[in-house]
Amino acid sequence: MAHRLRWLLAVGLLSANLFAIFLQRAPGQNKSSATVTPADYLKWRNEFKNWGRWGAADQRGASNLITAEKSLSAVRLVKNGIVISLAHAVPQKADPEVAEGSVFHRITENIGPFNTIDRYQVSYHGLALAHMDAFCHFFLEGKMYNGYSVADNLTPETGCKKDDIMSWRDGVVTRAVLYDMPQLKGVDWIEPGTPITRADLEAWEKKSGVKAGPGDVIMLYVGRWKRRTAKGPYPNAIPGYFADVIPLLKEREVAFVGHDFNIDWSPRPGWGEAEGIPVNPIHQAVLNWMGVGIVENLDLERAVETARRLKRYEFMLTFAPLPVEGGTGSPLNPLAVF
Repeated sequence: MAHRLRWLLAVGLLSANLFAIFLQRAPGQNKSSATVTPADYLKWRNEFKNWGRWGAADQRGASNLITAEKSLSAVRLVKNGIVISLAHAVPQKADPEVAEGSVFHRITENIGPFNTIDRYQVSYHGLALAHMDAFCHFFLEGKMYNGYSVADNLTPETGCKKDDIMSWRDGVVTRAVLYDMPQLKGVDWIEPGTPITRADLEAWEKKSGVKAGPGDVIMLYVGRWKRRTAKGPYPNAIPGYFADVIPLLKEREVAFVGHDFNIDWSPRPGWGEAEGIPVNPIHQAVLNWMGVGIVENLDLERAVETARRLKRYEFMLTFAPLPVEGGTGSPLNPLAVF
């Protein structure tokens, strides 16, 4: 009887150990969203940096992964010849989502007998216009992406001497992968303030059969413009990327993070008061640590309709910024080509 008890105990201990091993996450896999904390975020800040990865003089970050072959592979995704703009019409008046400075002022001048000209003025950062961010848009403790000094490289007269928008003057042609959260959850849109987690993105990948990889653009759709049309503007809560997505972005080596709203989830209870957590922590993680670009406030409604109809959630994406030396970003009119 004693021998049998010892044998049962040994089997039980072995089973428990195997079960514990089974439960362990693979190296680099993120915690569940319920357990991710500001302390994890601060630890990742050092673990996930790409500074120096592409050389001490690098200013393109993960866009270095958009090679000639990568662009050619994106072109091969074009099957139907359908071209769709991903930019909403520029705002003509202020509202709760459109600050006065974000109103696109078009001033028509010199109307003569044969021609006319006009002048444009807009502050494009914020919630209103489709735009991309340059790396110098966000910095921390006096350093831009790749370790460039803010004090040495940023002035009102010159703008950004390093990490400006000029690194993308030749444009971007790559693969975009659409993450359709309303379809995943069976709703028309994702409600304001809902954090989009790693588990959400991975659930969509399983459902759609596609996922983002090196040099790609993650294109997150939450139905922002559809909801705005139905219920009006609502800037106080944003269904954006939650912090537990950061390790996935690092692992997948995406070149850009896209969204039809601001990429940071908001509000962030427990995060805004945490010591060391910056304003817009997802912006800070991708632009400053990893050198991953941002394209946001995109209008993805027609692209989503097309993707659902074709049952294809990957497409060629192309865009280029205005070549403004020293610029912290640029308005965009990105094109999806199916």
